[in-house]
Amino acid sequence: MSINWDAWEYLVGEWEGGHGGSPGQGYGIFSFSYELDRNILVRKNRTSFPGTAERAGFTHDDLLIIYTEPTGQKRGVYFDNEEHTIQYEVKVSHDQNTIVLESDPMPSIPQFRFTYIKTGENSLVARFEMTPPGKPGEFFTYLEGEAHKKV
Repeated sequence: MSINWDAWEYLVGEWEGGHGGSPGQGYGIFSFSYELDRNILVRKNRTSFPGTAERAGFTHDDLLIIYTEPTGQKRGVYFDNEEHTIQYEVKVSHDQNTIVLESDPMPSIPQFRFTYIKTGENSLVARFEMTPPGKPGEFFTYLEGEAHKKV
């Protein structure tokens, strides 16, 4: 069985960019690569946030694995160095320029949504949103930034 990765093709490679939001301005690098004979797509991310007068600098590392269920539906599983594990449902816009990963709502914990918006052949906007605990669907932007593919 051949897995359709058409909507994801432009993401494959190495990216860099800045993010603004609650933790402050950060700089990140991330990559997307096919693994296991193109059966999964893996994103590895590292974002560094400089220290401020209120807090020390820190680095956020995460790993996202996109896979295809037997039904053909894409899902994602996310892990990070802050001990988070998040299961995502994946939706792709009809024009394949927007990919949305949204976590399953669960009582009394935040819900998460990660969106990639293709803005050019080698550029995108990445947005990470979350909800207050126990308020599924009430998303606010936590981090957002532009990224450019290293070519």
